Amino acid sequence: MKDSLLLIMTPNMSLEKWNNRGQLSRELKLYSDLCEKSGLKLIIFSYGRNDLSFISNYPLFTVLNMPSWIPSKIPFRIQNVIYHLISLFCYRSYFKRSLLAKTNQFRAAEFGLLLNMFYSIPLIIRMGFYYSHFKKISPFMKMKEKIAFSKADLIITTSSEAASFIEKEYQIDSGKLLFMCNSVDLTRFKPLDIPKEFDIIFVGKLEHQKNINLLLEVIKDINCKTLIIGKGSLKKEVLNAMQNSTNLTWLERVDNKDLPMYYNKSKCFILPSNYEGNPKVLLEAMACALPCIITEVPGIRECIQENVTGIYINTDIATSRHKIMNLLADEIKSKQMGRNALAWVDEQGNASKNIDREIEAYQKMLFGSRSDNSQLLTAIGQ
Repeated sequence: MKDSLLLIMTPNMSLEKWNNRGQLSRELKLYSDLCEKSGLKLIIFSYGRNDLSFISNYPLFTVLNMPSWIPSKIPFRIQNVIYHLISLFCYRSYFKRSLLAKTNQFRAAEFGLLLNMFYSIPLIIRMGFYYSHFKKISPFMKMKEKIAFSKADLIITTSSEAASFIEKEYQIDSGKLLFMCNSVDLTRFKPLDIPKEFDIIFVGKLEHQKNINLLLEVIKDINCKTLIIGKGSLKKEVLNAMQNSTNLTWLERVDNKDLPMYYNKSKCFILPSNYEGNPKVLLEAMACALPCIITEVPGIRECIQENVTGIYINTDIATSRHKIMNLLADEIKSKQMGRNALAWVDEQGNASKNIDREIEAYQKMLFGSRSDNSQLLTAIGQ
């Protein structure tokens, strides 16, 4: 009986790690809604060893764990090779139930192709983050991408620039490509009528990619209350900045379900990244009607139109500070940008609409029809 969507997590990722990062509730809610609309159950292929407890409230979910007997002290790559090979047999009954297999990121495509070869499970390569269109990769990686994209039945990318690149670079039929922005639950992330406590909020990893040093430099020496939420290797830089400023607040972890309150306590959102995919935190902030301050780089420049939904900053610190202070000072313009941001994310990132788009893509992929999900529902149980 083929009644399930198989979600292949990124190698070395687990529900436990999602929980530690505060994103578990967001991901499980999205897949719960997808399963409810499609009629599919969900099988999660995880690289964790103790993930069962995280799906106790989701009766239609099953999680496949890495067996405890695989030594945890050997390199991850070797662990994964062993896990992949034994899973073909140990989890055979689950794979035979899978109507579709979907990767959470490109790195999971390798195992997806293996399952396609052994069990003929149609493969959906979903990439929330893809960088080959703006970052040089090795010939070996290009070969892997070409094989994966050629063999996949559907490719979902969150960037229109990435979709165009894949189509042209690898001669992929445009009918196999679905550009779809990351999804936000607009019933959870929405404007709230609560007092503002912060001028600026940043949510994300404290890593070089997010350009934390530029953020700290821009807000330095200006009267601007800033909230930083996140953890990472550059935590020390944030702590050092806090010693010299009474305007900076840092929270290491906030669960995704609690983020709407913090967004709504803030006047605007900042994401000065060096590069990005299609960051969900940016979309969540937009859904809460915040004007957004970004660097003009691939991934986020597709979401923010300058002086319409936000503003651009760069390494010119003086100019960037001036633009931020002008934004904060002009309450009417700031609120209009926030309304524009909400309208944009409702059209492009509304989870309910995107789930419908995704199910339509499944329908077309399996049956050559986009009409509704009746054929998909009929196929379940066959």
